[in-house]
Order: sequence, then C-alpha cells, then structure tokens
Amino acid sequence: MHNYSRFYSVGAVVRNSLRMEKEHFRPDLPYSDALRLFRSHVELIEVETTSYCNRTCSFCPNSFIDRLSEKFYMPEETWQAILQGLRDVNYNGTFVWSRYAEALSERRIVERITDVRSAAPDCYIGMNSNGDFLDADYLRELEDAGLNRLWIDLYIPDEETYDLEVARNYHDRFIKRIERPYKLTSTLPELSSRIESPTMKITAHARNLPVMRAMDLPDRGGLVQIARETVRDAPCYAPFKHLVVDWDGSVVICCQLRSDSPSHQEGVVGRIGFDGVGLVDGYIRLAGWRASLRTYGRKVGPCAECNVSEYDSTRLNKSLSKFLINLDSRGRTAIKSAMQPMLRKRLRP
Repeated sequence: MHNYSRFYSVGAVVRNSLRMEKEHFRPDLPYSDALRLFRSHVELIEVETTSYCNRTCSFCPNSFIDRLSEKFYMPEETWQAILQGLRDVNYNGTFVWSRYAEALSERRIVERITDVRSAAPDCYIGMNSNGDFLDADYLRELEDAGLNRLWIDLYIPDEETYDLEVARNYHDRFIKRIERPYKLTSTLPELSSRIESPTMKITAHARNLPVMRAMDLPDRGGLVQIARETVRDAPCYAPFKHLVVDWDGSVVICCQLRSDSPSHQEGVVGRIGFDGVGLVDGYIRLAGWRASLRTYGRKVGPCAECNVSEYDSTRLNKSLSKFLINLDSRGRTAIKSAMQPMLRKRLRP
C-alpha cells in the first residue's frame, strides 16, 4: 500500500462503503431523486474551461497529447448548464479548476469565478495552476472575484538536479513576480510555501519529475508509462463524490482520465450542455462505473492499472468492503446508523 497509512485505509473503506446508496447504481433515477443524491454526496466538481496548457511536462499526458498548438474554450452551452446545475442543487462543496489545462491562460477566468460565486454562494472555489501567467495585478483580480484557494506548482525542468538552492531560485523568481510576502512551510520532499493573502489560501510548491516520483507519480489511467506499475484491485470511491468535466463538456469517471485520449473513451459518459445532459445528469450517468469500482477485484478499462488511492488489499479491508456494500444487510444498517455523524458530506479539501 503506497498512498495511505493502514489505519486511514481501513477507515476510508468503512466510511465510503457506508455512504453508498442504492440510487448510486441507478442510471434511470428520477430527477428529484438525482438532485437529492447529488446534494448529499458530491464534494468536488473539477473542471477545465480551456483546452490550452503552455507546458509539456514529462510526467503529464500533455507531453504526447497536444494541448499546446491550439486553444479552445468551453462551449457556452456547457458553461451555462454547469451554472444552472450549481443553482439547482444549491451547491456547497468545492469547485476547482484543474485537469490538463492552464486555467490562468484564459483571462475570462476572473469572470467565470464570479459566475460560480453568484450561482453557488456557499461553495469553496479553488484552482491549480503552474503560475506562469500570474503577476501581482492578476492575483488581486482573483482575490476580488472570490477565489478561495490557489495551488501553484512551480515546475523545474527534468534536466536540472533538484536541490534546495535550485528550488529556492525558481520559487523566489515567482515570488518577485507576484510581489507577496511568504513563509516557507517545508523543504522536503519539496520546497513549499504559504503566500500571504487577505482573502485566499495560496500555496506554492517547487517540484520536478524526481520529486513527483518520490511522492508516487500517478499513472493517469495508464497513460504515464514512467509511473509505478500496478494491477488495480482496490476500490475507487471518486465517482461517488467527485464530478469531472473537460473543456468540451465531457464527463469522465475521475480526474485521472481525459476525454481526448483514445484509450479513455469508454470512460466518457456524456457531454454537459448537449443532448439534454445537465450537471446532475452527468453524475447519474456514472452509475455503471460506480458499480464496477465499489469493492475489491480486478478493474477494467482505464481503471485496470490505476495507482491512485490504492487502499490496502488486506483480508480485513476486503471483508469489510464485501459486508458493507450489501445495502440490504441489517448489520450494515445498524452500523451506518451508529456512525451517521461521521458520514456527512465533507465540504472542504
């Protein structure tokens, strides 16, 4: 087991198994029931609103899938459907720009943050960025728009040996550009800092390929060949609590997949804003994948070799999972009732 302590692994299996409902596995769920399920379970909506990334990092599929030569933007039909969905569910979880695009390359991002804040006043809005487009003025615009969290990855070229001096050099050049005080929070396994802001939580992390390998580089649904190889046996709970939307509106199983990869096409369940598919519909369409990922056993398609969140394949975990996914079990019902305070939706990352 690579990503979790043994104690956390058992706890995660128990909690996530107990939170499952029969409705999670129904693709024909009536809309009123779908709204309730979404409100109760979706903790994170992850999007990209442009296709463009200005980098081709070796540990990212953008190194061989072109996101550099052209720049596309999310169709307006998709964006408006997402906003309407946020209103419909009165969304109060986390909404984050991430995926395989550089969010700050799109200057409309400031307007989009304002749109999300208006549609879902109680949600927590975050963004992952490489920081290349950020300066002091842009940062103030993000603060004024209502962004809550900004995570900056300062990528150091693979050919440079990673050490503290190199990391400080890249970090300090970034700090000079944004003109903000900061406090170092760690130097190992990577240099990290907390950057001052009156309204946002901002962190910066200087990293490159060796550092990411040391932290167990994700294989992105089998696309990244330099990541640790595995045969997936553990369950995956992401489709129960996350919803992931690519720039063209495509809904995929989880954040590791991408709709522009030929090998991931079976993981695309629809396009928001097209053919009557809304935000809630996209979540319901994950029903079949939730069923295939809910417990231990060999996984299929792009999930077959995924190394992300590999919960321990121990006899205890397997037995707990098998017992707790029996949704008609009286024993499960009693345990769920006793643990109810621990099973509430988590609202912050």
